[in-house]
Amino acid sequence: MKRQIAKGLTMLMLVVGLAFASAAVANGQSGRQMTARIPFEFVVADKTLPSGQYQVGNTGIGGDALAVRDVDGKNNVMHLTNNAGIGNDMRSKLVFHRYGSTYFLSQVWIAGNGRELTKSKQERAAERELKSIAAYRGETGPVYEVVELIATGR
Repeated sequence: MKRQIAKGLTMLMLVVGLAFASAAVANGQSGRQMTARIPFEFVVADKTLPSGQYQVGNTGIGGDALAVRDVDGKNNVMHLTNNAGIGNDMRSKLVFHRYGSTYFLSQVWIAGNGRELTKSKQERAAERELKSIAAYRGETGPVYEVVELIATGR
C-alpha cells in the first residue's frame, strides 16, 4: 500500500514538473514585445484606441495572438494574427492602413518576424465604400495608404 502511494506521488510530481517546464518554454517563445508612440487614434479588432504610448506583443503558445495595451493599462485589445513571414529588416515596426482619417493596425513586425491582423468589419466596410467611390471616378489602385511606425523592441 505504501509503495502504491509513493508511486502515485512520484507520478504526480513528474506531471506537475512537466507542466511547469512546458509553460516556461511557451512563455519564453511568446515574450516578444515592443513599445511604440502612436500619434493618432487607431482601430484594432473593431475597437478604437486613442493615441499614446503602447506595448505590443505576441501572446499564446504559438505567438498567434497579439496583445495591444497602453502603458497606463486603460486600453487593452487582443486579436488573433497570421504569420506575415520573416523580413530582412530587423527593426520593429507597426504597419497601418489609412482610409481617409481612420487608421487600422494591419501588421506588427518585431525584430524581423511579422504578424498580420485580419481586416475587421469596420475596415472592410471602409474599403468597400472607398472602392465604390474610386470606381465611380474611374480610378484604379489601392484605396488606402500604408503608414509605418518604427518601434522599440524588447
